[in-house]
Amino acid sequence: MLAGTHGDTVRGAASQPGPRVTAMSQITHDGYRKDNLVSDESQLYVTERPVAARVIARVSLSTSTRSVLPSPFSNAQALDLSPDHSRVLVSANSKESGEAELWTIPVSKGSPQRVGALSGRDGSWSRDGSHLAFAKGSVLYLASGEGNQPHELYTAAGSVFAVHFSPDGARIRFSVSDPEQNTTALWEVDRDGSNPHPLLANWAYKTKACCGNWTGDGNYYFFQASQYMPNTSLVVNTLWALDESKGANAAPLQITEGPMSFGNPAPARDHHKVWAIGVRPAGEVVKFDAANKKYVPLIPGLSATDVDFSADGKWIAYVAIPEGSLWRSRADGSERLQLASGAERAALPRWSPDGKQIAFVSMKPGESWKMYLVPASGGTPQPVVKENSSQIDANWSADGSQLMFGDFNSHDAAGVNIRILDFKTGKLTNVPGSQGVFSPRWSPDGQHIAAMSLDSTTLLLFDFQSGKWSTWVKESAGTVSYPSWSKDGQYLYYDDLVNGAEAIRRIKVGGTDPEEVVVLESFDRYPGILGPWSGRASDGSWMFVRDRSTQEVYQLSLELP
Repeated sequence: MLAGTHGDTVRGAASQPGPRVTAMSQITHDGYRKDNLVSDESQLYVTERPVAARVIARVSLSTSTRSVLPSPFSNAQALDLSPDHSRVLVSANSKESGEAELWTIPVSKGSPQRVGALSGRDGSWSRDGSHLAFAKGSVLYLASGEGNQPHELYTAAGSVFAVHFSPDGARIRFSVSDPEQNTTALWEVDRDGSNPHPLLANWAYKTKACCGNWTGDGNYYFFQASQYMPNTSLVVNTLWALDESKGANAAPLQITEGPMSFGNPAPARDHHKVWAIGVRPAGEVVKFDAANKKYVPLIPGLSATDVDFSADGKWIAYVAIPEGSLWRSRADGSERLQLASGAERAALPRWSPDGKQIAFVSMKPGESWKMYLVPASGGTPQPVVKENSSQIDANWSADGSQLMFGDFNSHDAAGVNIRILDFKTGKLTNVPGSQGVFSPRWSPDGQHIAAMSLDSTTLLLFDFQSGKWSTWVKESAGTVSYPSWSKDGQYLYYDDLVNGAEAIRRIKVGGTDPEEVVVLESFDRYPGILGPWSGRASDGSWMFVRDRSTQEVYQLSLELP
């Protein structure tokens, strides 16, 4: 795992054989969004978005100084460097045609020049500059290095991008995206258009791979792949390497892993470095100030999610971003104490009514989700139950004598139900009729349970007196998340990410028509391992997590076998 504090150099070694990272250092520190980068060994040319439009920033690798490459284009993306490093190949939007045209921009003196009459999304030169491969829509084209005599080389079943020649110029590798299937894949074709074929045919992440390039000697091919972090819904981009001596379909070697994402690799020619865009996850817990209609930080500098207040409002429990470790502190952020190891990912902590214990979910890679109890003063977490099933969504009874939670052996209706543990007797009971129901919430008076259908479309209400469930609210697919009772038990609130404006809605007990309470406008939410989180502060205000993740260029030092 590669991670570290802002601007630090991190040292260590990957555990698998093959290429390994010996050091990582941050090159840029501007905070701008980044799309692509190319290198000439002394300078990086990085496509950045300080505002809506793209610019090409030149960053010195020796001093890290940044300047914007002069350009007449309001929106351009760096694609490649000419073999003599004097020009940057760019794709720039044309005001006249509306198409992305291919141009070159000099790195020192001179004027931009159109590359023939070519237009396209992506492209690159062969190592000797005699040929230019470029992509437009689903078609891969080949032209001379000056942009003359373009002709179709291959038509893919999807959009073509990230085009690169092999160092010997004999092959072209590219990425193909299929938006309808939400896939990307690596492909290769010979320079004459023959032998088109996908790479990594037997690899687990073959439909999530893209954006590769070779080392200078052609011995390795670096690319990125998207994958879920274990036991979460959080996607990270990781870097991988193909040992070309073992064939294109050899098992890739993993270079990086979460929680940081790395993408758009630009291998150095000395074969010992690769530059990549790294995304360092960070979140800011904010409260919605309803009176002034603005978001204010809960605790300045706190990068966290899943915040829960103790009953007296004096303490909070939270999950740190990106580590996923469980912490508690006073409500002002003082007296912080880590309660669970960063080797596992914690989620959804819940204070006991007396403030002495915290229930939380532990998500260890390759294992079932497990509910644990840990003393608020610190200590060894203990499992709530010792069965092999998974548990989530702890709810305490008002007197703290019982703990309700969701329990599942599988993600179908037959394997999901709601259970209650009585601490006095140690007895576990199933809530009648709760098969296929999850995310339970005990009402403040203990007379009802609110829960959700597996497809997050339906809110259901259980009455302990009658022992029956009833449908309360039915919405569109994926609408209902993070339900929460009002303190008086008269309303149930829920986070609506789909139905109309993104908003917190509420439904009155006995009612059928939800109403908007808070509408989230111009707010970039952190995705979270269980989706965008929301919760209530001790004063009743709504809490959310603002995405404060940063995109910067990092240099990874490598050892290649």
